[in-house]
Amino acid sequence: MTKQIETYIEENLSGEAKRTALELVEFLRDNELTFYKDTCDCWKDKIYYWVKLGDECVCFIVIKDLDEPDNLWTIWSDDSSAYEDASVSDKIKNVGWKYVDHCGNCGSCGGGKEKVVFGKSFPRVCGCTFRIDNASQEDLPFLKTMADLRIKELLKNDAISHYDLLIDEDNDPIHDPESLQDYMNKWDGFTFIEQMQLNSSKSVLEIGVGTGRLAIRVSPLCGEFYGVDISSKTIERAKENLAGFENVKLTCADFLSYEFGRAFDVVYSSLTFMHIEDKQRAVNKIAGLLNDAGKFVLSIDKNPSFFLDAGTRKIRIFPDTPIEMAECIRTAGLTILNQYDTEFATIFVAQKG
Repeated sequence: MTKQIETYIEENLSGEAKRTALELVEFLRDNELTFYKDTCDCWKDKIYYWVKLGDECVCFIVIKDLDEPDNLWTIWSDDSSAYEDASVSDKIKNVGWKYVDHCGNCGSCGGGKEKVVFGKSFPRVCGCTFRIDNASQEDLPFLKTMADLRIKELLKNDAISHYDLLIDEDNDPIHDPESLQDYMNKWDGFTFIEQMQLNSSKSVLEIGVGTGRLAIRVSPLCGEFYGVDISSKTIERAKENLAGFENVKLTCADFLSYEFGRAFDVVYSSLTFMHIEDKQRAVNKIAGLLNDAGKFVLSIDKNPSFFLDAGTRKIRIFPDTPIEMAECIRTAGLTILNQYDTEFATIFVAQKG
């Protein structure tokens, strides 16, 4: 029977090193990562693991490498843009800067390259970015943050790929038959749009505009319509679908990091928050984007699943709950004017001020 990494840790580490390694492995498993022991010629006689989310690597762990007797265990990150300008505490930044893996001329990365790590530039950085030898309990918050940033990057990439593929498959809800459009209206529909109280003086932002399924009905009712989506192929299709409306502006961007440079009278979203893990951060940003007395209208799916099943692929999501969302809205300083259920969704109507 193949040993698990926990068994190797128990057999080879002790004290604080063992405790830290086991806690990290537990954290990684809780995030549904998989451990693969490398048995290639270079590593076959060593305890070396790839830690992956799906087919993508998050980090690497080695336990008691015989070539480095001073190291009980080592963890490396994988190359990732997630570490460039991530929003982390100064404490995490300082630990990360300490563990930047400067090229040791092993030959694997061709001498390293200049990298920006938490907003600071470093020369000749190894492809792995971070290396932590003999990590202790003090290092554990950084190790978890390091893995978490990479996981979020991969989940975001999965979502983008999924929606890009929908366009490749010519899956465009605007052109769905009437029966399927009626089905989709069970998450939003006429009453959802009516809650926005639109007129020609109102500016509107849709988060997760998709191909324009809702936008094609909302944009004629307002003065200015803005839509944002993370999928470039989806945005291009939306531009085609909404080409007849002069008041529409569409942007391919991550809503959480994009700087809009303005405020809106109405912000709305339907079936998008399931892709956002930090719900409070998202609602806080929306509150900051609203004009005084501006409205936020949100539809969240009642499905509690952690995966979006698209038949040929499964996308990990972060299910929403009405209780959690109501708390996020109130914590952001918004007042809930209305909350009601449809067959498949819970709708919130909130106001600023």
